[in-house]
Amino acid sequence: MDVFAILIRNVFFPLMELFKGNRIRKKLNILRSNQLKSRNEIENIQKEELKKLMLFCIEHVPAYKKFEHLRKKIMISPEKALLEFPILEKKEFNKNRDLYLSEKANLSECILNKTGGSTGEPVKFYIDRETVEWYEAARYLGLSWWGINIGDRCLMLWASLNDIENAKNLKDKLKELVLKNRLIISSWEINGKNIKDIAKRVQKYKPSFIYAYPSAAYKLASLLKENKIDLKLKLKGVVTTAENLYKYQKDLIEEVFRCPVINEYGARDGGIIAYQCKKGKMHLMSLTGYYEFVDIEGMEDKNKKAILVTDLHNYVMPRLRYRLGDVVTLDDEGCDCGIGFPTIKEIDGRIDEIFVAKSGEVYDSHFFNILAREMEGVLQYQLIQHDLDNMTLKIVKGKRFDEREVEQFVKSIKSKFGDISIKVDYVNEIPTGPSGKIKYTIREYKIPIMRTLLPLVKIGATMLALLSIDL
Repeated sequence: MDVFAILIRNVFFPLMELFKGNRIRKKLNILRSNQLKSRNEIENIQKEELKKLMLFCIEHVPAYKKFEHLRKKIMISPEKALLEFPILEKKEFNKNRDLYLSEKANLSECILNKTGGSTGEPVKFYIDRETVEWYEAARYLGLSWWGINIGDRCLMLWASLNDIENAKNLKDKLKELVLKNRLIISSWEINGKNIKDIAKRVQKYKPSFIYAYPSAAYKLASLLKENKIDLKLKLKGVVTTAENLYKYQKDLIEEVFRCPVINEYGARDGGIIAYQCKKGKMHLMSLTGYYEFVDIEGMEDKNKKAILVTDLHNYVMPRLRYRLGDVVTLDDEGCDCGIGFPTIKEIDGRIDEIFVAKSGEVYDSHFFNILAREMEGVLQYQLIQHDLDNMTLKIVKGKRFDEREVEQFVKSIKSKFGDISIKVDYVNEIPTGPSGKIKYTIREYKIPIMRTLLPLVKIGATMLALLSIDL
C-alpha cells in the first residue's frame, strides 16, 4: 500500500483546494465528463471556448485589438474567423512579446515560463495558475486512461537542467517525494558507471509508473539489458514525453520494463496536446486547445502537416494560431476506444529536423530512425546535415557494437542523398542543450536560394516553403 498516494488524493489535494484555491480535480472532472461525448458535441464545446478567448483577445490584448472588425464573424463562426488572424511565428512573438500580454493580467500572480531553446529560439511567456491547472488536468486525464491516478508513485527520468536544479534543495526534494510522490533521476547520470547504483535506487523506490524522455528511458533500458539487471517492477506504464518516441525505442522499453509505453505529446508553450489511448492512437486534447494543421510544401506525404496551437485557457498571454515548429501525421481512421477526441497518427519531429537532398526530396527524422533500428550495437546516434553535400554521423557504441551496421546505415543514407560526404565520429556522449533533449537529426544551415540551384524545381519549391515558415 502506497501511503503517500492515499494522503495526496484524500488529504493534500483537498487541503490545497480549500486553502489555495487549487481546482485541478474540478477541471479533470469536467474533461472526464465530456471525453465520451460525440465528436460533434466536443467540437461545439471547443468552439464556444474558442469564441470566448477570441472575444477577450480583441478587447484586451493589444496585438489583437486591430481585429475588432471580426467580432460578428467570431460570434457566428469562431473557427472561420480564426483563419483571418495571421499565423503567429516564434520570431514574431519574441520580437513583440509585450503586445500579447493581456491588459487584465496581474503579473504578481503570473508565472514567467520559457521553452528549453532546443530549436535555437527559446521563447519566454507568462501563464497563470488557471492555465497550469488545465495543463495538469489534461495530463491526468490521459494518465487515467491507463489506470494511473493522482498521487501514484512516479520515477521521473529527466534531463532539463532548469528543472533538475530547481529540485536540488531539501525543501524541493521533500516536496517531490511527499507532495508529488516522485523521485527524479537526472538522465545525465544514466551511464554504465552508475547503472548498478541507479538500479538499486529504483528497486528501493518501487514506482508505480515511469515518466521520462524517450532517450532516457531507452538508455536506461539498454544498460539494464546489457548488464542483465532485472528491476522486477510491476509498472502501470512508462510515459514518454518531450522528444519523439520511435518504434525501436518503444520495443526495447516495453521488453525491459514489461509494461506498455504511453506517449504524451506536450510543449511548454503549447500545453498537453495529445495522449495515447490503449488502442495506440494519439487523441488531441481538444477541450484545452484548438489545433490546426497546415501544409508544408515540398513534403511528398501530404498527411504530414505543421501544427498550429491556440491554447484555449491562457488569458494572460494568449497566442492565436501559434506555430510550435512540430510536424505531425494526420489520421483519417479515428479510434474506436470510446474517447471522442480526434486523433493524429504520429508526431514526426520538428521542422528544423527535416533534411533536404540535392534532388529536392525531403526526409524527416522518422526516415533515419527506421534505418537506425538496424544498428543494434549502437547506444545513441546523431546525424547532422551541414549543407547539401556534407553530414556528420555521431555514434555512441554499445556493448554489441558492429561497425558493419554503421557502414550499412551510411550506405542507406547515400542511396537517398546521392554522392555526399558523411563523416563518422565515435563519441562517448551525444551533446544536449539545457533542455536535455536528444536531437537525432540536426539541419545546421538555412536553406539558401542560389542561382546554381534554380534549375532544381523541386528543391526550389521546398526552399520557398521552408523559408515561408521562418527557418
